[in-house]
This record gives sequence, C-alpha cells and structure tokens, in this order.
Amino acid sequence: MIIATATQMKNGFGKYLSLTLKNGEIYIEKHGKIMAKMIAINDSRTYLSDELKETRRRKG
Repeated sequence: MIIATATQMKNGFGKYLSLTLKNGEIYIEKHGKIMAKMIAINDSRTYLSDELKETRRRKG
C-alpha cells in the first residue's frame, strides 16, 4: 500500500500518477488521516462494481 501526503501529491503529481498506474492505487492522507484514494482507470471498473456489490449486500 502506498500512502502519500496531500503535499507530496501536489508537489510530485507526475511521480504519483506513474506509481498509481503501476500499483493500481495510492492512498492520500492529510493531517495524519487517509482522506482519499487515487485509482488507475484500468482498475476503476472492478473497484466500482465491487463497491456496488458490497453496498447491495449490506442493504439486502
């Protein structure tokens, strides 16, 4: 799991974009808490459909 601070992302976006494409995802933290997740577009469909399945399972 790769974690970058918001400042690191801002200052080195190209580097983290490349890392996301290689690793599939990067978590972004601010003030010591993970606030966001950047995912590669190739992984986004799987990620989104998995999230929808989980949401439906919890409701059902």
